[in-house]
Amino acid sequence: MPNPLRALDRSAVLNWTERISSVTHLLASLEYLTRGRDRRQGGANNWAVNRRTFAEHAPRLTRVLDLTSGDRMVTALHASRALAAVALWMPLTHRQRVAANAVLTGSQAALHAQHLYGSDGADQVSFLVQALTTIARAGHRRPAIVDAALWFISLQSVLSYTVSGWAKLPSDTWRSGRALPGITRTFTYGDPQVWQLLSRYPRLTRLAAHGVLAMECAFPLAYAARGRPAPYLLATAGTFHLVNARVMGLGRFFWAFTSTYPAITYTTRPRERTADANGVRRDDTLPAVAAAAGLVLFAAGQVARIRRRRMIERGRGDERTFTTAAGNVLSYRYPGADNGGPVVLLESGLAATGEHWERIGGALGTRFTTVTYQRAGYGSSRYRGSGEYRFEAMVDDLVDLARHVAGERPVILVGHSLGGYLALLAAERLGRQVSGVALIDSSHPAELRRSLRQAEGGRVLTSILSIMPGSLRAGLGSLLPRAAWVDRLPEPVRPLALAQYRDPELWSAARREWKVVRERFEDESVGLPRIDAPLVVVTAGTTARADAVQADLHDEFAASAPRAERHVIEGADHDGILTDEARAAEVAKILTAFVDDVTGVDR
Repeated sequence: MPNPLRALDRSAVLNWTERISSVTHLLASLEYLTRGRDRRQGGANNWAVNRRTFAEHAPRLTRVLDLTSGDRMVTALHASRALAAVALWMPLTHRQRVAANAVLTGSQAALHAQHLYGSDGADQVSFLVQALTTIARAGHRRPAIVDAALWFISLQSVLSYTVSGWAKLPSDTWRSGRALPGITRTFTYGDPQVWQLLSRYPRLTRLAAHGVLAMECAFPLAYAARGRPAPYLLATAGTFHLVNARVMGLGRFFWAFTSTYPAITYTTRPRERTADANGVRRDDTLPAVAAAAGLVLFAAGQVARIRRRRMIERGRGDERTFTTAAGNVLSYRYPGADNGGPVVLLESGLAATGEHWERIGGALGTRFTTVTYQRAGYGSSRYRGSGEYRFEAMVDDLVDLARHVAGERPVILVGHSLGGYLALLAAERLGRQVSGVALIDSSHPAELRRSLRQAEGGRVLTSILSIMPGSLRAGLGSLLPRAAWVDRLPEPVRPLALAQYRDPELWSAARREWKVVRERFEDESVGLPRIDAPLVVVTAGTTARADAVQADLHDEFAASAPRAERHVIEGADHDGILTDEARAAEVAKILTAFVDDVTGVDR
């Protein structure tokens, strides 16, 4: 009677893993061989053009890649890759299997640069699987090495599904079911018949979308209850990929991801049911080491997060605090001295702090009483609100702060990005006390409705804000890439700015604000506030070039004011208009002249 545990033998699992993965390599090479025009002049993967991308950052590697750039070499590599893929389905000796896996792994690595455009997640998964099976085959005499490779494949696959699901979960498009009809309507993945079906039955479409979310988010449950859920999750995921292969033409994804299923089946079974013919059970060292390393990294991340928070709380030592009518405690400071006369109050954009104004605030502070502050929840400011957050809360705090720092003195409100729109609303409330308003690459309440670029950016921002606070609270702040604008700030303020940027409280506040901002900006009944004060509108040059609609919206600001100036800062991007030394100096000069003009100051 055959041993029922034989199906879980590590050798059999390894055989099926490498064979199923090899189909992905075979299909990829056949596709590339039939698309030779992509590599010729004018094609998406013409090496004469793509090599510039590599030559700029890795000139030595580029010279090596040049050796595989010729048509004959590319064809030879693809042919050898296809032959090795077919060979793995034949009875081979152990050494021959090692060689076939090595050919698949090496040829794909050598060909990656030649197919920079057109590769996808299936190629990445198949490379990972084949590289690990090569290692497992080479170390076959040590079961622990084979098991480590199979564990790595399994955990990587489960992580891929899980991250994909949780990344989709915050998206209104996915939760509402609109994502599926949207995908099937595109040029690349479109299918008219499927799109019509999904559009005709919205409830069924929403159920299908929720099914995808549930399957992906729940994938870690494959390891629950001694692996009992694993077969059902794998069958569901396999069906999902099969449907995608038919509807969206993603055939390679089916083979790439199903090649990980034998390893998942193997690693989710109880250890006592994994013994091979020699009685050697599965080695679970790798997941234990991974769990321990994860705990260490989590602890280190928490320590770093706490240190960053302490730095933020300490601030720069000259901050003052003010409690608004809503109970929020705002941290503010004077970049210069309180010189009397008019007060210039600087309002920041979304997910930005007072440190963004370091260059401009410092320049204005030598002439005028200038104030920067952190909105509630940013930096060391505290949000004390309860209940549902209102858009007006930001304006209320700004108005309260303006009255507190200015008293009866004139106020000039200066706002960047979202801060520009908030400044206009606050000016409407403060009335004649406002001598002027300056908009620095400002947001416009109609930008999400009238600018495709802004609408797409808004969708991306929604996704980012949905995962950022939780990720940073989990201690991943140190992995957040250092933003380019941080290094454009004066050196002494960079550590504090970076700590604020990696602080989960800032992103929580930004998410809270963005929710109400997006609702307001998508509301067609919302127009411009009444603008009674003189206005200066400053636009970043990249904004004007990249989005003509946004430039038109800035013109609309100027046209709505009784008196307005328009300026474009060439070479400035949205953040650089504040943080780049030369661009910020231009803006400071414009603002200085504007304040002198609207207040009658002449020093």
